[in-house]
Amino acid sequence: MDPFHFMLKKQYSLLFLTLVMICITRIVFASEVKTSLGLIPSPDIPGIPKEGNDYSKLLAYSLYFYEAQRSGILPSDNRVTWRHNSALDDGKDKSVDLTGVSDYVKFTLTLSWTLSIVSWGAIEWFEGYQLSNQTQYLYDMIKWGTDWLIKAHPKPDQLFIQVGSSTLDNKFWGPDTNIPYPRPSTDVNSTAHGTDVAAETAAAFASSAILFRDFYNDTAYANKLLSHATSIYTFAESLNLTLSSTVLSNGIYGYSTSEYYDKLIYGAIWLYRATYQSQYLDKAIKYYNIYNNMSYSLREMSWDDQIGACYILLSQIYSGKSNPNSTFWRNVTENYLDYLISNNTGSSCNFTSGGLFWCSDDSKQDSIPVSLYSAFGYLMYSSYATTTEKANKYRNFVTSQINYLFGANPMKMFYVVAVHPNSPKNPHHAGAHGGTNVENLFDPPETKYPLYGAIVGGPSMNDSYLDLRNDIIQSEVALDYNAAFQGIMAYYVIDTYVPTSPSSPNEPINPINPVRIVVSTFQKQKIIIIAVSCSVFFLLLILSAVLYKYKRSKDDQKKPSDIEERKLKKLKDLEEIIPKEPGNLEENNMKELTALDDNLEKNPAELSNLEENKEKGPKDLEENNLKESNNLEENNPKESNDLEENDLKEPSELEENNQKIPNDFEENNLKESNEHGKNNLKEPTDLEENNLKESNSLEKNNLKEPSDLEENNQKIPSDLKENNQKIPSDINESNQKDSSSLEENNQKEQNDLAENNQKIPRNLEENNLKESNGLGESNQKDPGDLGESNQTILNVLEENNQKQSNGIEENNQKKQSDIENNNKEKRSDLEENNK
Repeated sequence: MDPFHFMLKKQYSLLFLTLVMICITRIVFASEVKTSLGLIPSPDIPGIPKEGNDYSKLLAYSLYFYEAQRSGILPSDNRVTWRHNSALDDGKDKSVDLTGVSDYVKFTLTLSWTLSIVSWGAIEWFEGYQLSNQTQYLYDMIKWGTDWLIKAHPKPDQLFIQVGSSTLDNKFWGPDTNIPYPRPSTDVNSTAHGTDVAAETAAAFASSAILFRDFYNDTAYANKLLSHATSIYTFAESLNLTLSSTVLSNGIYGYSTSEYYDKLIYGAIWLYRATYQSQYLDKAIKYYNIYNNMSYSLREMSWDDQIGACYILLSQIYSGKSNPNSTFWRNVTENYLDYLISNNTGSSCNFTSGGLFWCSDDSKQDSIPVSLYSAFGYLMYSSYATTTEKANKYRNFVTSQINYLFGANPMKMFYVVAVHPNSPKNPHHAGAHGGTNVENLFDPPETKYPLYGAIVGGPSMNDSYLDLRNDIIQSEVALDYNAAFQGIMAYYVIDTYVPTSPSSPNEPINPINPVRIVVSTFQKQKIIIIAVSCSVFFLLLILSAVLYKYKRSKDDQKKPSDIEERKLKKLKDLEEIIPKEPGNLEENNMKELTALDDNLEKNPAELSNLEENKEKGPKDLEENNLKESNNLEENNPKESNDLEENDLKEPSELEENNQKIPNDFEENNLKESNEHGKNNLKEPTDLEENNLKESNSLEKNNLKEPSDLEENNQKIPSDLKENNQKIPSDINESNQKDSSSLEENNQKEQNDLAENNQKIPRNLEENNLKESNGLGESNQKDPGDLGESNQTILNVLEENNQKQSNGIEENNQKKQSDIENNNKEKRSDLEENNK
């Protein structure tokens, strides 16, 4: 029976198939991210979902956080009640309008990085914003930043990179209504160059232009952004390449970067994606080759080092299988990604004991943002990985970092402000705190205004987080901290989306390009997997039923003939296993051998019993012979056959031989005693020649010693049949040989008669003693009363021989009958066992 049919015949086969189906669907849903994160109820703020997917709420919270950073003249739909119009004189010191954007000190470098990362995430996972009804908030958030960048780039060769003084800012703690002055404006230009920040700004302009053009259909605004992008990039690579930190005077320090080639690559790539002009891709490759020859150490992607982001972007550009550069850039990117999370001794990054991705000095300043930037890059590239194994590896890394962010850490902290019971309570944010005492940031102790959605700096390397407002590293919040987080949340919205009822008409929707979708791409994939699994399950079920029915019908057709064939085959096997003749029992039935071995072990006891019977005299001989005959069937049938052969003599020959017995008996016994000490004594009716023949036969059958009985017993059944068949012919042959022997030995016997008669009593006694010791091999011979005369011995022997002849013949018949009955019983038993 084939294994499949065997399985189908099992009682629980349908249950097995059902369990397989359940496992498939469980695996599909097990790969999903949890949609319930235990967030606190949403506040009564427009645009913050009160129900539904928690990732949609977090995405909305993050966009709300960016609104809480706004400066300048706020729009009428401002949702942050504690934020006001502020810093309205920014830029006047340089006769430009630099009002707007956010924060107390404005940094073009980090703002541009933030806008490019948020735009990149929106381009890749815009569907998440749609599903969360956050497209309009995203539009406003990006445009609030790019509007200010346009102001900061008033001339092709001028870019304002900072407004405000970090030294002065750190001495103020209070609301945005009392921001202190002076607030100096710092720029880079044709005489004070800043390659890094200019190239970064070009990337912000180009990436946001793609978003406005392709997703919001705002072509006019997108073209305006592209114009600034190409202009500022031309400025970035002109003149002498210089870091912007060189133009910052004492007391106006801000963000400074390590190198600028990575920014030039980053800006060129985004310009190529926005314009599809090959010159920008060529520039990106050119600067990459320069960068690659300088042997910079690999770091995680951030506003300071963007080479990792460049690898991923180039892999996306060359993602077509037909493109010869596809393999190269994928290998470069995967080498970079694998290196960072390999825990290699040469890598600057590893993991804390709690599982947070930690990169040496960078993570000491802001550990959670470093983790999120990296997670963003791994998630962005995972769809382009060369193997499924690598894709899963990268996604698993992302999951581990997001889980850490959401409470799977030693502190059980949920590192997003004001959204969870375990969220940080004391972010370092003057406007949200509500206090004015810069000397005591715990006055008041509680944060007055919830800073919903802000990402804090995060824990130390030992995973500890103190949640202290005056800890500017752990409790700090910033624009760039939320950039990667927002993109990841958009992805998670798609990943966990479940269709619900239509959105409320009051929720804001992009008026230019309103898009309503019913099912996300990832959700479609899951639906397809489940549908295919269900189809396979039912097909297997139908196929199994058809095959089972077909097999049953075939079995029913073959059943009569198969039964007959099986019966005949079994009978044939039984005939081979159980022979019809006793002579084959040894070969086919090990049970017979075991029984014979057991009987062999019993021989010493039987010999002892026969020795006792010898003392009882001639009157008990008949009874002893009958017992011995029964024992001979299992122990020594060969010797029983010899008795039968020797005793079945013609009455006339027996009478003649009996007259010569004393002489022959003595002579033969003496001769046998000398020449064949190990052979058994023969019957008085055996002649010298016959005794020699029998002695040779005994040698061939290994019956010389009691130790040979085991081998002889194995031959018993075959020998018994053979001897029984040969008895008549052997008798005639023996009689002829006896007559010849009698004539040859007659003269010698007459001469030695007198001497033998004197020795008979003594020799008989000695021979009887030897016979009693050798009864395990041969039949006990005539142990008469040694004290009587030779004539009496002869008479007794004649009478006993006659009785032996009659008894052995009966015993042979009985043995034959018993063997046949025994064989029938064994055949019956084996048939039952075979069945």
